Amino acid sequence: MKDLRDMWEIGGLIEDQNKDKVADRVNIWCDLNGEIYPEGFIDFCARLGFETASLSFDFLQKNNRYSNQLSFVKDDEDTSVEWKRNHLLVHYQNEEEVSTLLRFLAGSWHRNFITGDTPVQKIKLNENKIIIELQDGGIQVAPVEPLNTAVSEKTYEVGSLTEIWNELGFMHDEKASPTNNHNVIFLTEDSLEHHSWIEIYYGAARIGMESTTLRFPITGINLSNALKFYFKSDESKNANIQLDGNVIQFTGESKSLTNAISYFFRERYWSFGGHFGCWERQFKKSDNQDESLFQVTWEDEGERQELYNKIAEWNSSMKDKKDLDLNIFISESSVIRKDIKKDIVNTFPQARVSVRSAFKPGYFWLTEEVLPNLLEIRKQIGSVIINCLKEERGDGLELPIRWIQELYPVDEVMAQELQIDSSFIDFKLCETLDLDATYEVIVKDLHGHPLYKDHIVIPVSKVPYVEEGKYSYPVTACLSVYEGEKQIFQHFFLTDRERFYTFYKEHILSKLWEKADRSSENSGFLRPLFDRIEINVEMSEEELKLPVKEERISSLEALHEDIYFNTLDYFLIKGEQTVGKGYTAPGGIYPIIRVKEGVKPKAEITAYKWLDTTREPVLTEQLLFTNEQRTPAEVKYRVGKEQGLVKEEVSGHVHLEEIPEDLPRPMKAKFHTWIADYSYRHKPIYVYEIFANTKESYYSAIKLTANKPTVLIETGHHANEVSSMPAVAELMDEITEQYSSILKNVNLVIIPRANPDGTELHNRMIADNPEWKHHAARYNAVGLEYSDVRYKDTIFGEGNVVPKIMNRWAPDVVIDNHGVPSHEWTQPFAGYHIPPRFHMSYWIPNSMIYGIARMLNEKRYPGHAVVLDRITHGIQQKVKQSSNIQDMNHYWRERYKKYGNQFMPKLFPIELMEELIFYKWTTETDASSTSAISKFPEWVSADLISEAADETVYGNALEICKEGQKRFNLGAIEWINNDLQEVHRNYDAEGIRVERSRPLKAAVDSN
Repeated sequence: MKDLRDMWEIGGLIEDQNKDKVADRVNIWCDLNGEIYPEGFIDFCARLGFETASLSFDFLQKNNRYSNQLSFVKDDEDTSVEWKRNHLLVHYQNEEEVSTLLRFLAGSWHRNFITGDTPVQKIKLNENKIIIELQDGGIQVAPVEPLNTAVSEKTYEVGSLTEIWNELGFMHDEKASPTNNHNVIFLTEDSLEHHSWIEIYYGAARIGMESTTLRFPITGINLSNALKFYFKSDESKNANIQLDGNVIQFTGESKSLTNAISYFFRERYWSFGGHFGCWERQFKKSDNQDESLFQVTWEDEGERQELYNKIAEWNSSMKDKKDLDLNIFISESSVIRKDIKKDIVNTFPQARVSVRSAFKPGYFWLTEEVLPNLLEIRKQIGSVIINCLKEERGDGLELPIRWIQELYPVDEVMAQELQIDSSFIDFKLCETLDLDATYEVIVKDLHGHPLYKDHIVIPVSKVPYVEEGKYSYPVTACLSVYEGEKQIFQHFFLTDRERFYTFYKEHILSKLWEKADRSSENSGFLRPLFDRIEINVEMSEEELKLPVKEERISSLEALHEDIYFNTLDYFLIKGEQTVGKGYTAPGGIYPIIRVKEGVKPKAEITAYKWLDTTREPVLTEQLLFTNEQRTPAEVKYRVGKEQGLVKEEVSGHVHLEEIPEDLPRPMKAKFHTWIADYSYRHKPIYVYEIFANTKESYYSAIKLTANKPTVLIETGHHANEVSSMPAVAELMDEITEQYSSILKNVNLVIIPRANPDGTELHNRMIADNPEWKHHAARYNAVGLEYSDVRYKDTIFGEGNVVPKIMNRWAPDVVIDNHGVPSHEWTQPFAGYHIPPRFHMSYWIPNSMIYGIARMLNEKRYPGHAVVLDRITHGIQQKVKQSSNIQDMNHYWRERYKKYGNQFMPKLFPIELMEELIFYKWTTETDASSTSAISKFPEWVSADLISEAADETVYGNALEICKEGQKRFNLGAIEWINNDLQEVHRNYDAEGIRVERSRPLKAAVDSN
């Protein structure tokens, strides 16, 4: 420090250890000689803390860590402060005068307090004047301003002692904000002993560090609406911390009082691994219990048995017939279909028998019947055209391209076998007048001459959807018998899937509606009607892994999706019909489906009642301390405002949950972790915080973000989207090793697993079917999209995590890492396509990784538009650096075009930002919104979603999705340059304020 003008600047009494241009520790140790404890030194320590984002409680003792020293010197002639060779000398005549001088230094002094650049050598108090002596001999005089007794707008209403320090920091307002403004008063008595004063000084420093605006002075006055800390030594052996309105009283005998003050200002909140408030932790969890609504079992003889019964019934009338063709569609695996064919051939040895799949029959017809014929003429093939019937039923949910969808991905499978490029196999959508079959395949040679032609007609049934007047037309089971060209018998019968689905829709859904709690207190639609329904099904169906990426054919996975989404739609529509507003989250829907070849279909269904539960607020009013124990020996609190006072003895030890072994965590990155809340099923939800290492004991999130941009990354929001959770742990390590400059420019806040209950359900489901998408596990334990309850009073702790981070950190950029299906998503009982609730198709991926951004009105928020353009360009450039990801993105985009976009561009949209698909959702500002940029447009610069094709993937597929997520996140943050962000210090009647201009500033791209 050159002179006193630099006192509160980096290089003066504060330091930037990690060279990120943010002060991160004090750089002075203070020699309190035991003779004087000025009340004004509380203000000085508060200012010392205010000027840094982190600190340790060691600057009030001799310490080699710090370059500078402060000493109090008794002086009968002078009250002043001067700087001599790294030594700040405070001369004092009496405590009152030195407190006045220290209050001036804390509340009014800054580099530009005086005009000119001449170094300041000494600052003196002379009666009611501040004398500033310059190095060149000049003098400037300033009056001692009267103590600021103006009534502040901020009024404190403290309900609990643990509101003072909690997971948000120090006394945050309920509404999230990039500011943490405070008006605090310290009231002390002279009888306090040395160690109590030390702890008070440290406490003031910690409060200063946690504030972005701090009103001075904080001693020497007594304002009615301020938050007051009152310290009094008395003869009581035990000490108390007592809450009385907006006053926190510390009283007691010397040693126990010091224990109380030290605990209050040093201890960390329990969710950070500390002791403070640990007695309240038990009330953060809901009391979940199971109570059955009903249990139903179902079984059926099955479609195979009905087929055999019908053949036996017709056997006698067909015995003498010749030239028979038996065409059968049945929903079974190829192994079972071969067995069925063998059984029927044994009965009719002279007949021609075909047993085809009643799930994706066109695909199996082409691969099992057509492809063997084409292999014989493979070298002559020039093109394969598959004419597909256009779906035109007006009351059906199927898309016009439904029969093309049911072939997916037959072009690649056939191309591999025929050793041709899949582009030589194409689809044509045909009107009914032009095609009298469901499919027609035409093969031509290299010169365009016909080589091969065949066709097939697919049987369908009509199944009512959960919305009245809407139907689906799934492929059904059928037995057709021909004698020559004449059809002599035909019998349609339900597949096993349709049998169960019909039973479920007609009997279970209505029963669930009748039994569910639809009382008025649940009419807010933020709580479920039932806890969950578990649908355990066993069935014999097709389960086939395909040699194309992650593709598979699974009719029971399709049933899983139908049960889940159609149940949701049932309650949505039923609610709209009965109460005028649909139930979007009726309860957890758990289809637990097991594929067992050859078994007869059966199911057991159990529904569980929603038991209304609440999280009562815990209001801690008093802490009692003894001489022997640094932590409270006893606490007094209320559970709920109207309940009586509870007295509880407290252990000096705290046992926090161990971070689960399966929770993704970095191996090399230094990070801080805390429990933001508990999920509905009592699982802790952790938050990781990573920033340029400060090496200090305490840090302030809000002060860090006031000086430097912050990025929030949420992972695992939908638990079946699996890549973001491990990806973010690897990202943290890579930032530490390869991209360390990022932490010079940004702070990172990460939710490594946002939905632990969903993860548990997903783990349960993949035990039986490890490669299904399992959309039923995407929401929380009771099927709630918990983002809908953010910023609301809710028992679902998973909905509280982002609001707490928005309050604690006020991030500039919010990234929600998501995923889409890694393979085909089909629902035969919802029109074969994905549910009608979606206005964009997720039937097959459109990219390996793509982005979505919520976009504000460009005219009203031009700065946000600039940031969004910079971010999307940054992500594109980062993704572009990986040829593997680029190739996958191109591959999927072309597939998406071939199967959907070329026929229905609105449902299969492609919005390109350079070479990357990036959708921009127009977003209105709305204070009641749950999206970050809509709710907080004044300070959130960008609100992004990544989408990787990662729903339940493993191995190489998981690795490339992880890489895509990492590159998306890196591209969104790597462009941020802290040098461009403008940080301001303001001095006015409301106090000293530090704030950063928003939205983010982007550098001019040099390319």
